[in-house]
Amino acid sequence: MSDRKYTDQEIAFIIGLKEGDSLSWEEITDKFNKKFGTDLNSPAVTQLYHRYKHMFDAQDYHIKVLKDIHRIKKNNRYTARDFREVLDKWNQRDDILEAIREAALSIGKGLKQKPISIKKLPKTSKKKIGMTKELLLSDIHFGKLVEMDDSVSGHKTVTFNLEILKKRLKEVTDVTLKEIARDQAHYNVERLIIALLGDIIESYTMHNLESARGCEFGNSRQVYEAMKNIFELVIRPLAETGIEIVVPAVAGNHDRTESGRTFNLPGEENVTFIIYNGLKDYCDIAGLKNVKFIIPTVPWAILNIYGKNVLYEHGDNAKGADRKALEDLMTRRANELKTHIEWLRIGHFHCQTVYGLYTSMINGSFPGDDSYALIKGFKSEACQTLNSYVNTTSRPSPFYKSLVIQLDHIK
Repeated sequence: MSDRKYTDQEIAFIIGLKEGDSLSWEEITDKFNKKFGTDLNSPAVTQLYHRYKHMFDAQDYHIKVLKDIHRIKKNNRYTARDFREVLDKWNQRDDILEAIREAALSIGKGLKQKPISIKKLPKTSKKKIGMTKELLLSDIHFGKLVEMDDSVSGHKTVTFNLEILKKRLKEVTDVTLKEIARDQAHYNVERLIIALLGDIIESYTMHNLESARGCEFGNSRQVYEAMKNIFELVIRPLAETGIEIVVPAVAGNHDRTESGRTFNLPGEENVTFIIYNGLKDYCDIAGLKNVKFIIPTVPWAILNIYGKNVLYEHGDNAKGADRKALEDLMTRRANELKTHIEWLRIGHFHCQTVYGLYTSMINGSFPGDDSYALIKGFKSEACQTLNSYVNTTSRPSPFYKSLVIQLDHIK
């Protein structure tokens, strides 16, 4: 890379494209060269980014310079738009960082008021066989607001918002705790899988104004509420049982702030990277040593349950919700990973569906029906799924039973 000095606006342009868009280095280089009339190659632009990527993190002076540039260039439509996008991305990043800090303070305060209390597990009995529980949590959609026409009164009724969501999260946890207690009488419940299958937030911006119309609040608060409530209402009470917990956590198509979907490491480029790693850090701070997170950069995670593999994905990469589409997805992943896959667990389609002997399973959603579903002719009941597997060789599959946790009645 040459020794020439680069202007604030040139550096800001590169940082903004890298941190805000799903672009390759070649695409960023092409945009940079067209913008500033240069002929840099992609390694030079990459080096420039890594050299200066923290330049604006804590320097109010440079932010002021960018704002001044934006103001001076306002008569140039193309330039003004470029810098407005860069500044908007920084503002959004700062808002989300502030949301993370607020969630940490809130969780920390809660831990001081009510410290973690890990229960002792019942003694393992040789007369009982091992059991693994699998809780599917998908399509939670923090921030989503659903208002439906009441057929009786003719007025709009709120059928889903944050308060309803929190009640439904608690119901899922309460049912799971009761099922664990019930099965411990006959089995050694030795592991709980909490599969976070994506669409954790609704996203205020993914479809611009169309998305905003269906949201109760913006992206920053969606991230805040997700981190705070998943920890306090789900992970903490389940971890206090003392059971080993594994959390495979994948990204969904709603877990983004941009209008365009990214195919570049979606597990890292979507806001679930913040939410999941924040939850992991909170568990570490709280001393929950029995909780382990698996946060892949790719759209899937695989776990082994009693010698057989289960694939966890959001489901937006399946070419439909029918049996063949899900079998095709399993086959593609098995070929990619060069391993056999016994089960597939996805969300995305908002409709609890099972194919085969629970080979492929589509989880429900927390909101249930909304305007989109009604217009498209779909039907979705609010529900989540709790599966059980037993460590047995007396039959072909260790899959034991499935419970649909109904949520539509929780208002």
